[in-house]
Amino acid sequence: MEWILSLYIGLAIALLAFVVGITRRRARWVVAGTAVAAPTCLSLALLFWVAPALAVLVIVVASALSAWALRRAGQLLAAMLLLPFGVFVVATALRVPLQTDQDGTSAIGLALGDLDGDGNLDIVLARGHHSPMVDVVLFNDGRGRFELHRLSDIADNSFSVALGDLDGDRDLDIVIGNDRHHPSRIYTNDGSRRFTLAGSFGAPEWNSRTVLLSDLDGDRRPDIVVANRDRPNQPGGTSVCLNDGRGQFPSCRELLRESAAAIAAGDIDGDGAVDLVVPHADRGQGSVLLNDGRGGFDKKRPFGITALAVAGVALQDLDGDGRPDIVLANRAGGSFAYFNERGGVFSDGVPIGDSRDRVFSVHVADLNGDGKADVMLGMAAEQAAVLLNRGDGRTFTRLGLGDRRGILAGLAEHGIVYGLATGDLNGDDAPDLVAARAFLPSMVYMNSLHRTAGAGGLPTLLWRRLVGPD
Repeated sequence: MEWILSLYIGLAIALLAFVVGITRRRARWVVAGTAVAAPTCLSLALLFWVAPALAVLVIVVASALSAWALRRAGQLLAAMLLLPFGVFVVATALRVPLQTDQDGTSAIGLALGDLDGDGNLDIVLARGHHSPMVDVVLFNDGRGRFELHRLSDIADNSFSVALGDLDGDRDLDIVIGNDRHHPSRIYTNDGSRRFTLAGSFGAPEWNSRTVLLSDLDGDRRPDIVVANRDRPNQPGGTSVCLNDGRGQFPSCRELLRESAAAIAAGDIDGDGAVDLVVPHADRGQGSVLLNDGRGGFDKKRPFGITALAVAGVALQDLDGDGRPDIVLANRAGGSFAYFNERGGVFSDGVPIGDSRDRVFSVHVADLNGDGKADVMLGMAAEQAAVLLNRGDGRTFTRLGLGDRRGILAGLAEHGIVYGLATGDLNGDDAPDLVAARAFLPSMVYMNSLHRTAGAGGLPTLLWRRLVGPD
């Protein structure tokens, strides 16, 4: 979002300078405005999207050329030097809308579950990102068609959502993880499509990126795990908030101080307790936290390399040995699998997919009914991808969802897929895929496997919006 805003701000500055220069007959204002706005917004775009080092180089070189041209060579040469920057700004501003959420389903996080007890999987979308928005619930009619309802009237900077029966009444309640300045919230469900704000958890200054529900201490009540990302003067980390048995979370304790954006939970070492995988969000060491069965995580195992910027993680058995493996989504490029070698120790990372992929989310499920765990990757400004597992967890057949585009056209076409989930949405016993997309409506990909290729074949994933026209 920030880089798009920077482009619009840069365009506004250049247009203002142009208007003032024309009305006052001062051409120098036009050139000066372009000289300031164009390289600035280009460098910000590079900073947020491509390469920070290149962004710094561009702003230094462009500023030096602009100053030299204005001072030494006159306005015409300065305008010629800066024309490419101006074209970049105008083209991007016209091509990429600031917010194209026509149907109210642009989202960052999502969760699937039967919220109203009708046997159909419903969807909850966390929509805030860096701008406060109202989260929504989409109730499924059983045929994969959805009716949109507001979760509440509260607009939050929500990043993630998790579902679980917090209070023991057999209805799925909703946990929303928010960015700083907005408390993370708990909504209880009465089973009849009514949700009540029942409290909050954690600290308002947390930059929460992922919330996860799992019974960590063996009391049969789901506890909350939160991944918080670093910000200036606001350290991130991973914290656990234990359920008091009544669906409230009065206290939390920190497990890790390292910046985190994603968490996965599962029994890694085979002792029956839920362990945690916490990759580093900003090029640091990832950690495996082994549970002692009572919610204690004193045993910590490092995994992975420090060069990754992990936006998503999944924990599933890729190679069929009965032990869960780790799959990481690296927004800096590529995705990686780490294979479980027992005792909380994992192999070195094995690249899967394409090293050029800027992966922001990952999900693992058997899409084609062959009993093997397939991998789904959500991209930034590129087509999402399905990697069909050939059986060893290391080689895959890739299916693309949509056309592969360049970064500018790709953002308008694909947005950023921050969340992925699977479940049978239309009652045909085939898992369908839901993608939460920032800047664009979220999508559902209906899996027609059982009507086409048969188990083990290539699934046909027919896409459409969650609500509104196909």
